[in-house]
Parts: sequence; structure tokens; C-alpha cells
Amino acid sequence: MRIRILFAACTVGIFLTACGNVTGEPIELSKACDLANDGKYFQVSGVIAQRGSVFCSSTGGRMECGFDLLEAAGSPNKLRIDIEQGSGANTVDKLERGYKAEDIRIRDNAGNAVALEKDTVKLTGKLSVAPAAPGGQGVCFMQANKIER
Repeated sequence: MRIRILFAACTVGIFLTACGNVTGEPIELSKACDLANDGKYFQVSGVIAQRGSVFCSSTGGRMECGFDLLEAAGSPNKLRIDIEQGSGANTVDKLERGYKAEDIRIRDNAGNAVALEKDTVKLTGKLSVAPAAPGGQGVCFMQANKIER
């Protein structure tokens, strides 16, 4: 009986995570990359911007595309974010070779388009933070699961 309850609880937890129904503690963008935040879920606000070009890969288990979350349009303060590629809510459309900035279509949790560097959004997701190796650079990014207005 206990095993069935544990299995059901785990199944519900996996389902909620997969559907983007993850809650995160609000945090200021400037404090997100603290090493103590590694592996934790947070909610951070800002505007989404492309990073010069958009790189998509499936190294994390799902096909994701990298963007920056800026505190405000034009701000130098940013957090690297990965958004799942797809066609539903909380995703970005697959980009074809030779895409233009206006071809980028990101959707919030209601399925509505998000304007790059214009619309303020709240992203909820898991932070990955690693310190810099000697002579190297540290890593800090969020795997976004939910995009809200």
C-alpha cells in the first residue's frame, strides 16, 4: 500500500514538473548566480533577448534554445536562460537556418507570443551554478519551465 502511495506521489510530481507547474521562490536577477542557488527552483523577472544568435541543443535531455534574460531592455545585467523548443505554451518555435530576429516566437504559459526585449516576464525554473575553474569562467543559467506575464 505504501509503495502505491509513494509511486502515485512521484508520478504526480513528475507530471507537474513536466507541465511547467513548478513554483519557485522569487529572486532578484543580480542574486541568481550565487553558488548556494545551484539546483534550486526560482522565479526571476526581466525581458528576454537573443544572445546575438540562438543556439539550440539537447544536451540537457530536452531540445532547448539559449537566450538572455535582462533586468530591463538594454540592461547589461543578464542571466542565461534555456527555453524548450516546441509549439505549445512555455516554448520557442524551432528556428530554421538563416532565421531573422522577427522569426523568433516564444510563448508564455497561456500560449501568447512574448516580444523580445519588450515584454516583461517572470520565468520559473531550475538554476545551474558552477564556480569558475582556475583561469576559466563560471557557469550560471536557468532551465526555464514556466514563462508568465
